[in-house]
Amino acid sequence: MIARPYAGSVSSAAGDVSTRQERRKAQTRAKIAAAANELFAERGYAATSMDDIAERADVAMRTIYLHFESKAAVLLAYTDDWIVAFTDAVLARPVDEPVGAAVEAALRQLQAAGRSARSLAEAPTAHPVIELLGSGPVDISGHILHTWTAAQDRIAADAVQRGDYPPGALEPRARAAAVFASWVGTVLAFRDAYVGGGLADDLSDHDAGARIARMFSQGSL
Repeated sequence: MIARPYAGSVSSAAGDVSTRQERRKAQTRAKIAAAANELFAERGYAATSMDDIAERADVAMRTIYLHFESKAAVLLAYTDDWIVAFTDAVLARPVDEPVGAAVEAALRQLQAAGRSARSLAEAPTAHPVIELLGSGPVDISGHILHTWTAAQDRIAADAVQRGDYPPGALEPRARAAAVFASWVGTVLAFRDAYVGGGLADDLSDHDAGARIARMFSQGSL
């Protein structure tokens, strides 16, 4: 009789290998996206090539194409990850906390996790999201807005679940929309500043986003 390995052991070992492989893939993907984001911030989207990204990430070109089909896909992966992390941080706040305070706390959490804030002085070249939203390829802008729609769905659903709202209440959607508005308002304010100035050079994107969100919370508009 041929001895067969214990099925549970095989399954566990295979699962461990699979988990390690997936973790390495995720780490490589994140490294590539982070390297690209640095270059985009330094040089702009058009001036950054896939070769540049491979060199900065210290990976072979074929490795990049194992994870991303194009430069736009690299940009969108980083942007999607930021939106998800930001949304997670907002959802970790009390559901009855004013939007301004929730957004400010969420941005502080992201900064503590290494997602640094950037001012005009620190970023003389507009980030591609600032540069391309509304004026770049529709597939990029459309993808970003699609991701934000999903984020708003999460925020609204969380408000319904944890909040004390009657059926059909508008407050959950208003909360979600205000969080989104703080983000898109910041992006467009910085786009205006890169074109014509007006913002203080030391005002960071995080500070601007928190200020805009507080305006919604305080009803000062």
